[in-house]
Amino acid sequence: MSMKLVRAFLVVGLTGCGVAELPEDVPNADTASVESPVIVGSVNWTAATSLSSTSTERARSKAVGYLSIPAVGSRCTAWLVGTDKVVTNNHCIGSSADAVGAKVSFNYEDGVASTSRIWYDCSTFVKTWSAEDMTVLTCKALNGYLPGQVYGKLTVASTNAVNSSAMYVLHQNCDYNATPSCVPNKKYSPGTVLNTNWSSNELSYNADTLGGSSGSPVLAGAGAANAHLVIGLHHVGVGSNYSSSAYNTGVEASAIRARLAEIGL
Repeated sequence: MSMKLVRAFLVVGLTGCGVAELPEDVPNADTASVESPVIVGSVNWTAATSLSSTSTERARSKAVGYLSIPAVGSRCTAWLVGTDKVVTNNHCIGSSADAVGAKVSFNYEDGVASTSRIWYDCSTFVKTWSAEDMTVLTCKALNGYLPGQVYGKLTVASTNAVNSSAMYVLHQNCDYNATPSCVPNKKYSPGTVLNTNWSSNELSYNADTLGGSSGSPVLAGAGAANAHLVIGLHHVGVGSNYSSSAYNTGVEASAIRARLAEIGL
């Protein structure tokens, strides 16, 4: 499938729990098919805070955050790839104008009050790549510390994933289809790699996501090759919500690494 099918997106507003922005990123109606991140079968995700505090999954989750994009009235997910650099999707932030006012909270989690969320200014636009649906932003220090110094960073795998291997997505979301007023706290979605050749630089998997999960990291699961390393950049799903035939897709590690190398990462 061509990446061109998922290049244009519109924003659908949702209402939620004191948060002014809870839009869902879905494709433009003029694309060839109706695609957006989807729930595969029944909902299978848990709050990141429910993971064992000593688990690697929980440690990795701390480098993932809620990306607020006020310039376009939207939200996505972003993750630290350096002490001051975050990765998200091009369809979330595609230009320096889109990045104005962008901020990320890495403690937007279950049990953390809205007044206790810590926000980093991540409005400095570095570069975007439409073919890989990928954008990198720079975040400023807060109280003398860069976000990566506080929450750590994720590492992109040097090789691509293997079919049928365990994987998981770390993202900011909630089942707003069932509960429109839910809060998109940090989630852990386990699953399996379905097809590492879904397209020339993409893989597919059956972990659950929804609009707002866009830009989240796809990591290899425990026991898999490249365990707990980033094997994909999540960006779109295919099929209808709660359908067993639905699946989600992300840009593969090799493509992510190639683009990061262009900016010295």
